[in-house]
Amino acid sequence: MIRRFLCALAALAMLCGCAHAQEGAEMGEMVRLHVVAADDGARAQTLKLELRDVCLRCARVCIGDAPDADAAYMRLEAHLEDFQAACAARARELDYEGSVRAELGRFDFPDRIYGRVRVPAGEYRALRVTIGAGEGRNWWCVLYPSLCLLNEADAASGETDASGALAWLRAWLGGAA
Repeated sequence: MIRRFLCALAALAMLCGCAHAQEGAEMGEMVRLHVVAADDGARAQTLKLELRDVCLRCARVCIGDAPDADAAYMRLEAHLEDFQAACAARARELDYEGSVRAELGRFDFPDRIYGRVRVPAGEYRALRVTIGAGEGRNWWCVLYPSLCLLNEADAASGETDASGALAWLRAWLGGAA
């Protein structure tokens, strides 16, 4: 019970902006997104961001009301082919002819700060989209609870998509999501 209270307090501090970099792991389980570009060229980096946006739109529909990280991950698993198809279709619309692969699994991530939330390096469950050989710069965020920032200006300002984290907090404390 104390652990649950401390986790709730950490999440509230993040939502209120009352603390500097809180440890994201204190918020409980997470599901992350990782999009890897084919290379570091401008075209590949633009495509990476386009496929990021596709994944975020699909995730809002797929896991937006998930009660916990396990449910979110199971929904991603059930709709993995939909993510794959949506990413491949968008890549083709942008005249990319290489491979696009969506997969779920446990992957290593470096330390990352999302607004005021620090998510430590480690192995996390994630949806990973790899474009081509996947040798370019990559983009990652936390899909559940949603801490996805679309640009560094958002990160510098401390803005996050608090609605996902707030819904997670309510559900976790037993309230209505």
